Amino acid sequence: MDELKIAEASLSYAASYTETFDAVAREGKFLSISSGYPLSDMKRFIKGCRECGFPQFFLIDRRGRAVGWCDIVRRKNCPDDVGFLGVGILKEYRGRGWGSRLIAATIAHAKKRGFREIRLEVRASNYNAICTYRRLGFVKIAYAKNGVTTDGVSEDVWTMRCGARELRGGYFDRTAFFGRFPATGYHFTPSTDGSDI
Repeated sequence: MDELKIAEASLSYAASYTETFDAVAREGKFLSISSGYPLSDMKRFIKGCRECGFPQFFLIDRRGRAVGWCDIVRRKNCPDDVGFLGVGILKEYRGRGWGSRLIAATIAHAKKRGFREIRLEVRASNYNAICTYRRLGFVKIAYAKNGVTTDGVSEDVWTMRCGARELRGGYFDRTAFFGRFPATGYHFTPSTDGSDI
């Protein structure tokens, strides 16, 4: 049995979150970047989510390390009632249903925070992730040919959405926050290797 738990993000997990984010990025399949960000940037992101009231949860192993993450933030130039979901889990913890539980917990918190709609981006080839998102209530709403390019390789991307309730507050602009995130960047798209997230 997995000895894992879902916990609200805090700076005490920042180092392992940074390592996990970098490991998922280096797989080259899921994020729009091929390596992670410095610890100082990841700490600022955790603080920024907290200050803005955006849901952010970690999957914690028995040693107290963040081995997965899920967050919902607003993007500049998008309607104020829309949050964008980012999620990632270390390879050895995939396929056990923890991704679905982590996403569900984050969405439940987003509803309490007043989000009316949650969107995400997923590679069109990532059938397992698309099925998982459908089970969680997401539907496809837009298709972008060559929507993401990582290390010179382009792939098509689906945007999916699920409805939530009521919105209050501003938006979170990752690009402005870190000064270097691409407009569609930093969003995880789960596994294409036959495992569920």
